[in-house]
Amino acid sequence: MLGLRHKLFIAFAGLSVLLVIVAGLGTLFIGRVSQSFDRIFRENLTSINACREMRQAAEEMNEDLLLALWDGTAPDSADALVQAGEFERHLRFQQGNLTVAGEQAITDSLLRVWREYRTRYFALIGSGAYGKPISQRRTAYRTEVNPYFRIIQRQTRAIAELNSGNILSADGQVRAQARTARKAMTALLGSGGALILLLLILLGRTILKPIQALTRSAQEIEKGNLDLALKVGSKDELGQLAEAFNSMAARLREFRRFDQAKLVRTQRATQTAIGSLPDAVAVLGPDGEVEMSNDPAAAHFGIKPGSHVDGLGLPWLAELFSKARRELRPFHPQSYESALQVFREGQERFFLPHAIPILDEAGHLTGMTLVLADVTGLRRLDETKSDLLSTLSHELKTKLTSVRMAVHLLLGEKVGDLNSRQADLLIAAREDSEHLHRIIEGLLDMGRIRSGRLNMEQKPVDTGEMTAQAVATFMRAYQDKGIRLSLNLPADLPKVFADGIRAPLVLENLLSNALKYTGPGGEAKVEAEADGGFVAFRVTDSGAGIPAEDLPRVFDRFYRGAREGEPGGAGLGLAIAKEIVEAHGGTIQVDSRKGEGSVFSFTLRRADADWEGAG
Repeated sequence: MLGLRHKLFIAFAGLSVLLVIVAGLGTLFIGRVSQSFDRIFRENLTSINACREMRQAAEEMNEDLLLALWDGTAPDSADALVQAGEFERHLRFQQGNLTVAGEQAITDSLLRVWREYRTRYFALIGSGAYGKPISQRRTAYRTEVNPYFRIIQRQTRAIAELNSGNILSADGQVRAQARTARKAMTALLGSGGALILLLLILLGRTILKPIQALTRSAQEIEKGNLDLALKVGSKDELGQLAEAFNSMAARLREFRRFDQAKLVRTQRATQTAIGSLPDAVAVLGPDGEVEMSNDPAAAHFGIKPGSHVDGLGLPWLAELFSKARRELRPFHPQSYESALQVFREGQERFFLPHAIPILDEAGHLTGMTLVLADVTGLRRLDETKSDLLSTLSHELKTKLTSVRMAVHLLLGEKVGDLNSRQADLLIAAREDSEHLHRIIEGLLDMGRIRSGRLNMEQKPVDTGEMTAQAVATFMRAYQDKGIRLSLNLPADLPKVFADGIRAPLVLENLLSNALKYTGPGGEAKVEAEADGGFVAFRVTDSGAGIPAEDLPRVFDRFYRGAREGEPGGAGLGLAIAKEIVEAHGGTIQVDSRKGEGSVFSFTLRRADADWEGAG
C-alpha cells in the first residue's frame, strides 16, 4: 500500500508535469512567433529602405538636371555619377531581397527603366549636347528623360508598398498562430483542471478526511472526552498517527484515573489540615470563589465553599483579594491596629487578615490562601502593655517634674553656689531628664491618639507657612553639621485641614530623623504638592538609607534598626509621626535602600476638599 509521502509525490508530480508542458508550449509558441515576425519585419523593412534610397538618388539627379536646364549651366557630371552609383548599389541589394509575390517582376522592370534613364540622362548632360539650343535640350528632357524618371518613382513606390503590405499581413499570420496556440493551451488547461479535480478528490478521501477525524478527536479530548477511539483504515503515516492517537487517549484515561485518585487524597488531606487549624483559613480560586474553608472561617465570617468574595458582604475581603490579585504578592498587616473586630456569642474577638497568592511556574495566579489569625489574646496583651506604659508614663512624669524642678533650682543657685564640677554634673542631669521627659511625652501622646482622648483641633492651616517654619527650626542644626537643606513648594499650594500644633510635629520628626542619619556634605530637601483631595509631603535625604529587612518596622514603637554610627534615640519619633498622620486621615510611607538615602512621604487632607460629599 502506498504511503502518505508517495501519494503526495504522485499528486504533486502530475501537477508539476502539467505545469512543465504548459510552460514549454508557451515558450515554444512565443519563440516561433517572435522569430517569424522578426524575419518578416527585417526583410521587408530593408526593401523599403532600399527603395527610398533609390528614389532619393534619382530625385537628386533629376533636380541637378533641371537646375542646369533652367540657368543654362552645365550640370556636375561627377555628382551625377555618385548618385547613379548609389542607385545601382541599392538596386542590386533589392534584387537579392525578393520576398513578396510580384516583387520580382517590378524589380526587373525597374532595372530596364533605370538603364534607359541612365543612358538618356548622361547623353543629355554630355559635351555634345551643349552645342544645341537650350530650348531643344529642354524639349529632349521632357520627352526622353522625364518619362523614365516618373516610371522609376512609381516602381520604387510600388515595391515599398508591397513590402509594407507584407508587414501588415505578417501581423495577421501571427494572430492566426496565436489562435492556434490559444486553443492548444485551453485544451491543456482543461485537461489540467480535470486532473487537479481528480487529485483533490483522491486527496480528500485519503488525506483530508483522516485529518478531519483527528481534528475532531483532538477537540473532544480538549473538552475532556477521553473515551473515544479512531478507526484505523490504512497503514500509511495517517494510519500510524491514528494508532498513536488511540494509544495516547488510552494513556490519558489511565493518567486521569490516577490523577483523580491523587487529587481526592490531596483535597481530603488539605481539608483535614485546614480544619484542624484554630485560625480562620480559606482557599480562593483565581476568580474569587471560595473553594475550601474551615469551621472558624465559616462561623466568624460566613466564608463557605461555593461563595464569592463579592457576595459575602465583607468589603475588606474584596479589597484585599483585588489588591493581592493585581500585585501578585503576599499582604500582611503591619500592626494590631489592622485587626478585624468580630462579635460572636457576646464575645469580642480580633483577627489579622493575611493574603498569600498561589502562583504557577509561569507566575500566573492560580488561587489565593486567606488566613485570619486570631490575635484576641495578643491584642489584649498589647492593650494591657499600652495601659501599663501610659500609667507608668504618668507616674514617671510626675516624679520627673520634681527632679527637673530641683535641677533647675540648683543650676539657678537658688540654694547655694556651685563649683564647676557640680555645675557640669547638674547640666548632664538636666539634659538626661529633658530627654526622658520627651520620651514620656511621646508615650503619653501616642496613648492619647490611639485611645482617641487627644483633642485634635483640626482647621485650615497654611501649608507653606507650616512647612517653612518646620524647615526654619532645623536650618541652623543642618548648617552646623554641614548638610544642605532646601525647600521646594509651588506657589498655588492649597491649605490643609489639620491640627496646627500636632501636624508640624510630623515634619519636625522626619527632619530630625534625616539630620541623624545624613553625614556632613549630604543634602536633604522638603517638598509638597497637591495630590487629588490631599496634599502630599516628601522629606528626602542622602543619608545612610534603611536596610530592606528594617523597612516593615520603621514605624513601630521602640524599634530602631541596627545601623552603625547612628546616634541614640528612643525609637518613638516615626511611630508618633505615623499616629498623628493616621489620626488626620492621611497615610505615611518610606522608600529607601541601604546606602542610597531615604524618602519619607505622608499626606494630609486638603482644606478645600468636599469630604462630606466624597464620603
